[in-house]
Amino acid sequence: MRPASLSARVAAFTWAVILLLCALFVGHQIWHGTPLDTRITALLPESHDQQILQHADASLGKTYERRLLVLVKGDDSAQAAEQLRAQLKSSGVVASLDSKTPPRPDQTLSDYRYRLLSAELQQADGDSWRKQALARLFTPGMETDLLRDPFGLLDQWLNERLSGPVSWLDGGPSIDSAEGRWRVISATLDGDPYQLALQTRLTETLDAFKAAHPQLTVLRAGVVFHAAAGAQQARSEISTIGLGSLLGIIVLLALVFRRVSVLVSLLLPVFSGLVLATAVSWALFESLNLITLAFGASLIGISVDYALHLQCYRQLHPQRSLSQLWPSLFLGLLTSLCAYLVQLATPMPGLRQMATFTALGLIGAWLTVRLWLPLLSIHPHPATSRIAERLNRWRLTRPRLPIVLAASLVLSTATLVAMISTTLSHDLRQLNPSPSGLITEQQHVQRLMQRPASFRYLVVRADTGEALLQRLEDIDPSLASLARDGHLDSWQHIAQAVPSQATQQRNLTLVRQRYQDVLPELLTQAGLDPSLSERLSQRLDDVPELTVSDWLSSRAGEGSRSLWLEDTDTPTALVLLGDIDTRGVAELQELAEAPDILYRDRVSALSNQLTILSKEISQWLLLAVVVVIAGLSWRYRQRAWRALLPPVGAVAVTLGLFAATHTGLTLFHLLGLLLVLGIGLDAGIFSTEHPADGSAWLAITLSCASSLLAFGLLAFSATPALHFLGTTCLIGLVATWCLVPLARGVQPHDPQHLGSQAIDSSETRSDETH
Repeated sequence: MRPASLSARVAAFTWAVILLLCALFVGHQIWHGTPLDTRITALLPESHDQQILQHADASLGKTYERRLLVLVKGDDSAQAAEQLRAQLKSSGVVASLDSKTPPRPDQTLSDYRYRLLSAELQQADGDSWRKQALARLFTPGMETDLLRDPFGLLDQWLNERLSGPVSWLDGGPSIDSAEGRWRVISATLDGDPYQLALQTRLTETLDAFKAAHPQLTVLRAGVVFHAAAGAQQARSEISTIGLGSLLGIIVLLALVFRRVSVLVSLLLPVFSGLVLATAVSWALFESLNLITLAFGASLIGISVDYALHLQCYRQLHPQRSLSQLWPSLFLGLLTSLCAYLVQLATPMPGLRQMATFTALGLIGAWLTVRLWLPLLSIHPHPATSRIAERLNRWRLTRPRLPIVLAASLVLSTATLVAMISTTLSHDLRQLNPSPSGLITEQQHVQRLMQRPASFRYLVVRADTGEALLQRLEDIDPSLASLARDGHLDSWQHIAQAVPSQATQQRNLTLVRQRYQDVLPELLTQAGLDPSLSERLSQRLDDVPELTVSDWLSSRAGEGSRSLWLEDTDTPTALVLLGDIDTRGVAELQELAEAPDILYRDRVSALSNQLTILSKEISQWLLLAVVVVIAGLSWRYRQRAWRALLPPVGAVAVTLGLFAATHTGLTLFHLLGLLLVLGIGLDAGIFSTEHPADGSAWLAITLSCASSLLAFGLLAFSATPALHFLGTTCLIGLVATWCLVPLARGVQPHDPQHLGSQAIDSSETRSDETH
């Protein structure tokens, strides 16, 4: 090994200083708690509506993410529910348990009762008011405050607007259903639902409770349970797929190189690329999206190819100059950068960030290979050359018509099928990693609680708070009509508890009229002095108005706080929607055509956003392929097909198989295709630049094999997103490796393959004439 020049040492030192500064910046960001952006909506172009929807999602998330519900049914369920409450409290899992006493909205609304009228009383005539009041008065068990509320205004209001399935028996909340009586335990978590320690304590507490009460049926609902299930699945796969992948890569590289120093040198460029990409991207974009970090880190993983080619070359040719290798490495970097940097032209902020992150990572890894690895001493092991020599026999030494025809037929068929039948599919339910049993439990709880889901809602805006309440009242008849026709299960908004001032004033006017016209006769029939009506009517002289702030500040109004958005440009409220069918969705979307209403289905919206993102990626991926084809055609002329066959052929085979099996492509399939394209480009370039060099074929084989172990094994993951990524890499990388022997040329001076000299010589002469 020749001693490094002064300029090489200075360049290596400068690069070390740059990486150190980047690492310090990343450490500073992490230390000061700079959060990663987890919103997929942040990857899309911003709009005013999108900002409001993000605000609404955040409001609902803040309310529901830390909530949990447990329902218990069976013998001695009341005592068991009390035990579970105590165990949850002692475990430190919950910050607070909901009170065992009812919230008593009747007490909160008592002073406002004369401004609150049920729809039935608003439409009823005076005679109906009198008959209903008499019926209440003489019905056993019916509590009637004849002097304060002779017409039962508040009771009827509460029954119509705020009643629910929960009753308060035996000192706690319960629900009576056809299945039996369910005891309800609800609480707020003492921390983020994604904290592993909290998930573990909660799971252990519930498992111990179930083991101690096998006769009970227990239902769970809450984000924390889905997060815990996902974490458990991830831990299981890390200990199987992840560990198997890591051990496989270590064993593979150890068998080939037999040197720990070589193994470390292969990881160093990847680490350097991640540090540079993270630091510079964080500084440029101020906020780094978690999806960018995950996807970009995966794409940067292909940079191990640079180190593999360098180390294989040095192991097999320790005395040769590296000057023959740098053009190939630089061309590999350049084509990969072209494939990703074309995405900078997209209007999608997420794609620009991912492209920047990936490009920076590849540049950082390449510079590490160029500036650092040549300075490391090498000690070739004889086993490496023996393996390379045996592997080098796997090549097509001369054109063989059957093989060429078979390969052409497969590639043509795959390309045709892919062009005709490839589709995108982003039904978010396909990506849901939660166990089906847990999803069923959650749905069961929602049906029992009769609560609308938090992922489907309307956003309603107005110039003032009063106008907003009136607008909510205006859309109520449309929602009620959908419910009557069976298209909508339930809905909830704040105007159900707080009528507009105009409605409250109309109600008060009607009540005053009924007190004047009907109350004297009611008192007479009840056996009381009719003159009491004048004294009772005095209660109507100064009735306070119920305001949104009054309701939300009360315990009874806690559940409505997320429905009234704060810190918005204009007053904004949410209408939560329950289960809804296709007809209902169509009518709600028609309702949302009004400028002051937005319809939001978070599941469908996220699916649409993924589809938009995937379409953009697929379009730019196609453009990248075109750019790469043009660039390699200019570089290699008639030999361009050799460089293009592995990447383009592998992508065509993968897409063809997916199209033939009617598999819709998701965002994670496309990520896998980007990986396949990047690895295939390196394979094609090196097999063309160094056609007879066993080190290139060894490096290509190790690249495909290690990537198969790192990504291809994910095909066996139970997590849908990882499964899609892994399946794509498994098919694409196998296709890449199988196509390289067909693409490898033979240099004229190669003594082992004289039969192919004529072909490559003619190609070389043709190139030289251009």
